Amino acid sequence: MKKIIILGASDGLGKAIASLCLKEKIEVINVSRTACDIPGVVNLACDLSIEEDINNTSNLIKEKYNDFDAIINCAAIVAMEKINEITYSKFERAFKINTIAPLYLLSLLFDNIVKNEADILNIGTTADLKAGFNDQLAYTSTKYGLRGGSYNIGLELAKTKSRMIYVHCGGMNTRMHEKDYGLKIDNPEEWMDPIDVADIILYLLKLPKQIEITEITISRKKRRLG
Repeated sequence: MKKIIILGASDGLGKAIASLCLKEKIEVINVSRTACDIPGVVNLACDLSIEEDINNTSNLIKEKYNDFDAIINCAAIVAMEKINEITYSKFERAFKINTIAPLYLLSLLFDNIVKNEADILNIGTTADLKAGFNDQLAYTSTKYGLRGGSYNIGLELAKTKSRMIYVHCGGMNTRMHEKDYGLKIDNPEEWMDPIDVADIILYLLKLPKQIEITEITISRKKRRLG
């Protein structure tokens, strides 16, 4: 791999993946509203909740960075309100960023993906393997949408050399909750390190093309007391 596009490399898992890529001399194109501060990353400013921004970013990628080998989607917001308190605007923003934006951008770049024989890797959640968690109606719904869309993209890519990889990812020690709600996670040492998860992500993408892992769960080990 020589060039990877990452949605959401300004922080968290996306930033960890970007860091590992650069160490392996892989060019990183970050698509996010906030720039990634790692030297060497190419930042494309894009508010993923705005259609025009996505269209403009797609055009820029086609013009200047169209020889990519993979697209990794890490962009997401938590949307963690009580079921009887969530607002329409938060529901809407969560769907725009978590579901519509990545799937729409992939559709815009689909011809380039097929031409490049590029792979797609979408980061989901363990919440989309079950009923989710309390106070996460919007977040769980958006990730189920991303999961379904990923399956459909995989169907479209079945006759090509490109691969669609979907990762059900458990809790990591990131600032995701803090950025949305100002809440730091409890016992951070018990949560997965983004660098460790990033290492697995790159391993999946570097597998020979005749190997296809379409879906995988990466989760932190649960502690059983008593």
